[in-house]
Amino acid sequence: MTKCDGCHDRVAQGQKPICVESCPLRALDFAPIEELRKQHGSLAAVAPFPPAHFTRPNMVIKPNANSRPTGDTTGYLANPQEV
Repeated sequence: MTKCDGCHDRVAQGQKPICVESCPLRALDFAPIEELRKQHGSLAAVAPFPPAHFTRPNMVIKPNANSRPTGDTTGYLANPQEV
């Protein structure tokens, strides 16, 4: 096993990384960041990552419809017996 190299050879040939092409749920995408932001929005601040204005991540996160923004404290623990 080796570390991920971002599929450098595939990307150089104009292909997407193998993880993107093989993801069964199509949860991953790969393209220039501006193209991804146009397609999926510009949300990059997600807990528990540091605030996006500090790290300036080159990623876009499309949240679940039930998700809450970073810092929201209105949630509750639905399964305390399992925790």
